[in-house]
Amino acid sequence: MVTTGMANLGEFEVFYELSGPEGAPVVCLHHCFASDHRYFHAQMGALSDYQVLRFDARGHGNSGRPQGPYSLELMADDINALRACLNIESFSLCGVSLGGQVAQTFALKFPEAVERLVLVNTTCQYNEHEVDAWRDRADRALSGGMTKLQAELLKRWFTGDAAEKRIPGYVYMEQVVKSFHPHSFAWAAEAMCMLNTRERLKEIVSPTLIIGSHDDPGAPAELTQSMADSISNCQLEWLEPAKHLSSFEHPDRFNELLVQFLEAYPYQVTKLLRLP
Repeated sequence: MVTTGMANLGEFEVFYELSGPEGAPVVCLHHCFASDHRYFHAQMGALSDYQVLRFDARGHGNSGRPQGPYSLELMADDINALRACLNIESFSLCGVSLGGQVAQTFALKFPEAVERLVLVNTTCQYNEHEVDAWRDRADRALSGGMTKLQAELLKRWFTGDAAEKRIPGYVYMEQVVKSFHPHSFAWAAEAMCMLNTRERLKEIVSPTLIIGSHDDPGAPAELTQSMADSISNCQLEWLEPAKHLSSFEHPDRFNELLVQFLEAYPYQVTKLLRLP
């Protein structure tokens, strides 16, 4: 079963795709900055026993682009509104990079809705230098367009080997970044600049899997380790060699870790899912 549509969240419409056997546990996947629901194409086969909810975040993909700036709290509310539209009681939530920042925020704001939490190549705080760098990138996007930033971002996201081989994830990100709207870039970048969940991670109650990479410029290894230490029921795994988008560089191992984690904890809550 595959259902696609536009969910009206009031301020804007969000594009979503829900696939998988009806009545199965739901896994919600939140893509990284400047991409869309297609980010998780390589995970769909591995998650065939689940209902998989993919969507395009505000300002991304086929979803609406409401006036910004955006915030992580606002984007977490978007997920909750989509959950309500689809009558989903609870789900496992996986987020990559910006998606992981939103996922942290969602888990802290709506803990009853999160059965498992997966945080991939993401962080809980930016220092002043990193905030300045993202705001500078936003200014350059607005003044010169996304092509001016494409090479810089791809170098942050992928190893030289992945770039040379032009792996599918590299080609995909190369394409979506080029077409990403500069205003969406600036508004989402500002949301990331306001990130600061570090002191609240201890409040997360869901079983959590964190996946990081030691050479990730966007999520330093020491901060990734600190995040794992702060969450009481947390498993930490490393994907190497990789930079910021490790799930693209090691899709098979990523899928293995994801499915093993999802299967490790019994589902206590019966899902209620009634499609409109």
